[in-house]
Amino acid sequence: MKKRTSHVALLLAVLTILSCMLTGCGGSPGQGSGSPDDDSSNADSSSTTGEVITIKLAGTVSEDHPITMAERKFAELLEEKSGGAMKVEVYPNGQLGSNREIYESMQNGSIQMAEAGAVILANFTEKFKFAQLPFLFDSPESFQAFFNGEVGQQMVADIEEETGFRILSCFENGMQALTNSKHAVKTPADLSGLKIRTQENDILLQIYSEMGAAPMPMAFTELFTGMQQGTVDGQVNPILIAYTGKYDEVQDYCTDINAVYDVAAVSVNSDFYNNLTDEQRGWLDEAVKEATEYNLQLSVDAATEAAENLNVEMTWLTTEERAAFAEAASGVFDWFTANVNEPKLDEYIAEIDRVNQLYADGKLEPVTGNVIG
Repeated sequence: MKKRTSHVALLLAVLTILSCMLTGCGGSPGQGSGSPDDDSSNADSSSTTGEVITIKLAGTVSEDHPITMAERKFAELLEEKSGGAMKVEVYPNGQLGSNREIYESMQNGSIQMAEAGAVILANFTEKFKFAQLPFLFDSPESFQAFFNGEVGQQMVADIEEETGFRILSCFENGMQALTNSKHAVKTPADLSGLKIRTQENDILLQIYSEMGAAPMPMAFTELFTGMQQGTVDGQVNPILIAYTGKYDEVQDYCTDINAVYDVAAVSVNSDFYNNLTDEQRGWLDEAVKEATEYNLQLSVDAATEAAENLNVEMTWLTTEERAAFAEAASGVFDWFTANVNEPKLDEYIAEIDRVNQLYADGKLEPVTGNVIG
């Protein structure tokens, strides 16, 4: 009988051990069973969906400017294309610092993307300075065709290698117009003695000096007061800037001199960009391309509205009249060659001549500058 009892006890012990193994001995119901409360199940789900990538994009202009509106569009497009896996936080109007500061932040990786005027690039590389040379591009379409073409994209690669950031696109500020408070400007002689504010850029200063004006660098934040008080007689900026800045309150004349096509370079930190997957880069590149086309159309519409409503005497130059200004400024090219080391200048100018001819022949799409055919 004792022997039988010990066999029964042994059987009960085995059954107890098996029961513990099947139910997760000592655990509460559901643990280790793949239930909704199971931490391991949640971790697997997280690894499947991936973390959301958030991009900080620092901008320089106001909320209602076509550039900021295009940045908002870019954010919307990227979230849509990625199914919410990538999002963009846009900080316009210098919220994250000055033009130079936000580019430095993007360069060192504390933010991922930044937008700033092309002049700002001169603080980081001389490889984009040539684009400020006078009367290079016959149209915005010519610039976009150059930038997106083989030569332009090699320039982008050269800049990335030097700086650690990649220029993804160039949004439009516009062709620079000239306003002043003294008289209409139709010939280079009309510029003689006029105190004209430019950005703090040596090429712009050289351009207006060669054309006979008295150029003066001045901070943008001081410009309206400077015109109001007569410190300067006028300024050069895209006509939209003159309109939104209400320059017609202190200026009486405007000329579409178009010496320089002004763009805002939209750039990304190279390490961030290169660490994305091919699919993620594809989403980002597509979103930038579509946002750029959106920006270019907004800029055309805004510039048209500005020209129609700016309360000044407008002077629209003919091709021949503009050629006289180009001739007056031609010495800037010799100055540039002597002062800036740009070994590819001849290659760039040859390509620009080619796309200008495509524009003249009607072979560039309006607005986008895409080559037709």
